[in-house]
Amino acid sequence: MIKVLLLIVALAAAMLLGPIFVNNPGYIKIIVAGYVVEMTVLGFIIALVILSLGFWILGIIIRKLFRVKYVSFNFFRWRRQRKAQQAYELGLQAFAKQQWPQAAEWLNKASADSFMQTEKHLLAAYAEFYSGNQTQADEHVEALTAEDNNKRFVQADLLLRQNEPAKACAVLNDHVNADTTDKGLGQLYIYALQQAGQWQTLLQLVPAAIKHKWFDNQQWQQLRFAIYPIALSQLSQGIGFDEEAAYWQALPSKERKSTAAALGKAWALAKSGQTEAAEKVLASHLTLEQLPSALPYLKQIPLGTSVLKLRKQAQCWLRDNESNGYIYALLAHLAEQEGEQAHAAVAWQKALQYEPSLG
Repeated sequence: MIKVLLLIVALAAAMLLGPIFVNNPGYIKIIVAGYVVEMTVLGFIIALVILSLGFWILGIIIRKLFRVKYVSFNFFRWRRQRKAQQAYELGLQAFAKQQWPQAAEWLNKASADSFMQTEKHLLAAYAEFYSGNQTQADEHVEALTAEDNNKRFVQADLLLRQNEPAKACAVLNDHVNADTTDKGLGQLYIYALQQAGQWQTLLQLVPAAIKHKWFDNQQWQQLRFAIYPIALSQLSQGIGFDEEAAYWQALPSKERKSTAAALGKAWALAKSGQTEAAEKVLASHLTLEQLPSALPYLKQIPLGTSVLKLRKQAQCWLRDNESNGYIYALLAHLAEQEGEQAHAAVAWQKALQYEPSLG
């Protein structure tokens, strides 16, 4: 809109001043070192326009030839900017090759120039961290704008990489909520809460994660199994897991009825000694399609000898899927629960035969 208004103003000025300059051309005479330049005022204006256009085109050519973002006619400033850009390019190359000390060295030099300074500090922080220079990494983090999500992300991420999930959560607690649309920040907070074992806070964030699509569908399907079984089994300790709790009822129905959630409920029941009820929950929710994701958590549920329903279900699946290694792995676990070590060994051998990755 502003460009259109400026164009209209320029055209109006040309229409108004054009006839004046044509009828009153004026006269300009410049004498320099014996050379005389004479022209009309209109000619002088046209010459200035052509000269400005020439400098503009020259600037474009220089940017293309020397790959610089903008041109400064201050030689020393231009040279400093050019060296900083070269350092940035070399730093990126070293970073991509995971040559951390070299990347840190070049990125530190590149940070002296203001162009893309946020990106330079971010990359330099990681390069210094992987080089073992925590103090220098912190300096680059502090150089970032306080209100910038990038600063919070790299602070929390570096803390996670130092196995300090509780501190990472503290960095993000006040900045990630139900309205957060920054996927990277949301994902990082979920991972931090998961590693810190702050399960109730994590479950309270699940609706926001789903609403704002912090994870794609495939990621979330896998993450369910990393969250619900452990979360519900941990929350069940002490006073026990309460399905009527506000944080649980706030979850979408699809989440509360998922196989991953059923694993968590069964785990909580089994830990309280209700193994038959736990098996009933598993038998009614476990599907062959989700068995590969569920198996690592299922094997941690102390069912004891309450495995008859699950054994029948597994044998039923096996009739139509006799080369499915995960079914044999489930049968091996169930046999172990009943103390049938010989049967467990045979089933486990079959599992490895059909699914070597289980080993």
